[in-house]
Amino acid sequence: MGNMATGFTLARSRSTEVRPIGDEAAVPEGAMPESGPFSIAQLGAVRLNSQYLATHRVITDEISGASAAYKMLRTRVLQRMRRNGWKSLAVTGTRPDEGKSLTAINLSISLARDLETSVMLTDLDLRKPSLHRHLGIRPPYSIHDYLRGAAPLTKVAFRPGFERLGVILNDRPIGDSSETLASPAAGRLVETLKAGPDRIAVFDLPPVLASDDMLAFSPHVDAVLMVVAPGRTRRNDLTAAFRLIEDMNLVGIVLNKSWEDVAPYYYYGKR
Repeated sequence: MGNMATGFTLARSRSTEVRPIGDEAAVPEGAMPESGPFSIAQLGAVRLNSQYLATHRVITDEISGASAAYKMLRTRVLQRMRRNGWKSLAVTGTRPDEGKSLTAINLSISLARDLETSVMLTDLDLRKPSLHRHLGIRPPYSIHDYLRGAAPLTKVAFRPGFERLGVILNDRPIGDSSETLASPAAGRLVETLKAGPDRIAVFDLPPVLASDDMLAFSPHVDAVLMVVAPGRTRRNDLTAAFRLIEDMNLVGIVLNKSWEDVAPYYYYGKR
């Protein structure tokens, strides 16, 4: 998909509504109080800046080569997860800058376009959150606000303009990240977000070799998708990462940032 590295500094906003970084204003649809099963339809909506998304490699069309590649990935992931009854997926890598966060976003958008699937995407890279930058959003509440009981999911989550897709962001690092991810609150979050016959919960996690966060969270999640990149991922790192996740359900591996003509990325998994 080419080099997708992005990044910039955002001033933290603590306002009462989700605000796009771009020129378009948020759609003022207030979140409903939580009651009964968690529903994406009850979340407030925000209209994202399409030009900003395109600049930051977020795939919003359905006809480009990149979109077609993500559809292929979506189909393979859905087939494997449905066959095994898995409903929660951690997206990770070996080390930073392999493109796992952008892969998590674009895969989630593609999954949500499947008419029989709804998706909740959550930024659980608590050490280096980045989904808010890719989407161009200043979130008034973060996932940490929910995990420490300061805000309900209906205030933390929102709909970013894609049908059947909900998003939970984080805009600041958290010091006790692995302890937070291993907590019962994190486990309850996963169970809540994946509830429903058509739901898949996708979590952006730190790289496996960068910290113990992925290992701390692994008991809560059904399966793992590994993202690697030519020129960034070393063979020894991949071997070491596989050893650490050998007891987890590996959905497959995405080769990201490839300039090969045959496809924006390749995909393969365990037999």
